[in-house]
Amino acid sequence: MTAAQTWQEPLRLDEAYRAIVAIFGRMDQIQASCTDGFPLYCTGAGSHWKVSAGGSWLGGFWAGLWWLRAHRSASLGDRQQARLITERLRDKLDSATHHRSLIFHYGAGLGSCLLDDHLANELAEQAVQQLARAFDPLLGCIALGREMGGGEQGDQRLSIDPLAATLQLFARRADPRLLSLGRQQLQASFRACAGGRGAWSSLACHENGQWRADDRPGNWARGQAWAMLGLSVGARLYGAPYRQDAVQACQYWQHSRGLETPLNRLSEPQGADDPCAAAMVSLALQGLARYLPDGEVLRQQAGTQLAAIIRGGDFHEGCFVGHCYRISAAGEQKVESACGSFFLLAALLAWTGELDPGLI
Repeated sequence: MTAAQTWQEPLRLDEAYRAIVAIFGRMDQIQASCTDGFPLYCTGAGSHWKVSAGGSWLGGFWAGLWWLRAHRSASLGDRQQARLITERLRDKLDSATHHRSLIFHYGAGLGSCLLDDHLANELAEQAVQQLARAFDPLLGCIALGREMGGGEQGDQRLSIDPLAATLQLFARRADPRLLSLGRQQLQASFRACAGGRGAWSSLACHENGQWRADDRPGNWARGQAWAMLGLSVGARLYGAPYRQDAVQACQYWQHSRGLETPLNRLSEPQGADDPCAAAMVSLALQGLARYLPDGEVLRQQAGTQLAAIIRGGDFHEGCFVGHCYRISAAGEQKVESACGSFFLLAALLAWTGELDPGLI
């Protein structure tokens, strides 16, 4: 069997189980290194972690990793660790940013839906109420906001990144009003960020009564992956026609990237790749596959995306250096991050049947 054939075969279950255990071991190392801080990024297994007291938008993923681990292990110690981290997210509830969705769906919502944890329930519900209050009826959506990188125009900008998390939070209690807000957020995302043939932009700005995309549709791998996650959730919650839109976004991904580890940006063929985006896409494909008659095709594609990561050079002994991240004004580089590790672990647990991909 050639090297190309090796990664083109979907990930075997024994490979997935070993990778999950390795990630858990790496989490213990990170926790020992960062103690009460939030790990932001690390350039490799032998490097020091950049640690944040508040966690920025990545804090929820660190808590989310521990909720996933507690769900699988049923360990009281893992659950207590998840709760300790989640409690430290509380002061982000009032942050003027749509990234609250990312922080509190992954950082609290998962603990709520997977383990019915009372602290996670409390914080997830408070986050829902804050998000509902942030909904701008004139824009028809929740704007990005000025904090965490939104800038002065943040109140007139829409980001695709928090779409899936927002839809999940608004669907928590099947409240018709909140479900309606979620549908409006989804519709606004279409108006602002949807390009042709399933390609999506990651950011848009509202000017002179219209949305203008800030980047070329489909160019940024992780932007397309965020859109696919959001569309997968939208297809589950709202059915047709969003199901077909989700399929079209998946088809665009396959056409533009195939099953190999994707370039960070199509416009930079000599630039870095972004395996984190592949992990997110694997999760989106697995979530969508359950609602399609020929969903097994998408599921096998998801397994092949995972194989490219686990058998590639970016994952070693639980350390996943696969998140293209801006660490300075000079530009981006691949790092290990809580975000990248979270999506890889979630995709692996979904692949082994231990996690419902529709919850992520």
